[in-house]
Amino acid sequence: MLKLAAFLILAASPLAAARITGAAYVEPTEVYGHGAVKNGEYARMVVTLDDGTTREASFKKSVFEDTAPRLHDFDGDGAPEVVTVVSGFATGAWVQVWALDTEDRLIPAKASAPIGQRHRWLAIAGIADVDGDGVEEIAYVDRPHLVKELVLMPVDLSREGMLVPSARLPGITNHHLGSDMIEGGVRICPGEAPVILTADADWARIMETRWDNGGLVAVLVARYEGAASFAPHMACN
Repeated sequence: MLKLAAFLILAASPLAAARITGAAYVEPTEVYGHGAVKNGEYARMVVTLDDGTTREASFKKSVFEDTAPRLHDFDGDGAPEVVTVVSGFATGAWVQVWALDTEDRLIPAKASAPIGQRHRWLAIAGIADVDGDGVEEIAYVDRPHLVKELVLMPVDLSREGMLVPSARLPGITNHHLGSDMIEGGVRICPGEAPVILTADADWARIMETRWDNGGLVAVLVARYEGAASFAPHMACN
């Protein structure tokens, strides 16, 4: 398993079982020098708790390379975990999930394997139980400027081991090189299965991807005409 060289600066908490209420990347840096995401490389992350204290995380040989941390409750305890994208100077990007331990310390709880090459990135589309099996997945595009493959990765915090993808679909992207925005997302509507909104590999069409008959299936829904063209398809009827 990837050994994370994370430095955790832990503020004292007067109460046990605090909850995460916010997270932000801070301290922009150019030390990694990728530039895939405009102004999107950071040296530290600050996590805010409901007792007013904060926790911080940073790395010796990696940066946060992302648009923003995402809060999501994977284990159903009512308290969210934090989902980030981290890029190693030698290894490229991976997904890192953070949580609080029983002493309210911020810890790296789950991680995927890194891409394996510097300046190779992934763009998170959203989080939902896409395949309907009761375990929520992080949906992301693997190397949205090169490989252009949609990936589903289940997150079960009760299991040992690393995060491992469960499904892949080629011909998909959601990020323009150098943009500060990941386009599309995951549409979650009452009574409906989640739908992943992306572009096709050529940025010509908007695609809706669903779980169908044991795999990911994408269908064309509209022409791509800029980031705003996703909005009608993200809304619930």
